[in-house]
Amino acid sequence: MNTIVTKKEEIKKILKEHLDEKRYEHVKRVVKKARQLAKIHNAPIDKVEMGAYLHDIAKFFEISHMLQIIGEKYEEVTDIAYQTSELLHGFAGAEYVKEKLKITDEEILDAIRYHTIGKKNMGLVSKIVYIADAIEDKRNWPGVEHARELAAEDLDEAIIYEIDMKMKYLITRRALIHPNTLELRNDLIHKDMNEKI
Repeated sequence: MNTIVTKKEEIKKILKEHLDEKRYEHVKRVVKKARQLAKIHNAPIDKVEMGAYLHDIAKFFEISHMLQIIGEKYEEVTDIAYQTSELLHGFAGAEYVKEKLKITDEEILDAIRYHTIGKKNMGLVSKIVYIADAIEDKRNWPGVEHARELAAEDLDEAIIYEIDMKMKYLITRRALIHPNTLELRNDLIHKDMNEKI
């Protein structure tokens, strides 16, 4: 039997231990959206589902615990300004599932790591988990319907649009924008420009 499939029941149990009901329901919606997008974009459904199920596993860990799990592995979060739960939980989650669940598939781990801030040269599994998290059915930010339509047609365009909307929001709050997010946006736009030449 497929190891990924056998882990699903174990993972659901672990998620219920780590997440409150509201967050668990969010995870289920992300899995549903990610599964739909995986079918549309011919992505490996098992990997996409696994990344979607586990993307928020460390969401409620204490920041000190996240930093302990992460150690010195990721330069993206060495700056204290980026040491927030929102930015750390993806990195902590990837390390946690690698250690506790023995998941070593880098596509799954990257999907967990970068589902919040993204990164340049994201793979298909990561892109799907990233955008599914942003557009799951209960998300209601301005423009989310358009992002959902784009995601069914072109993941890169959906991600660029989502980042643009997120940046507008962060700018109005005078909040930091992580360099990874800017690099992801620029990378996708650059690729699109090259394809049109």
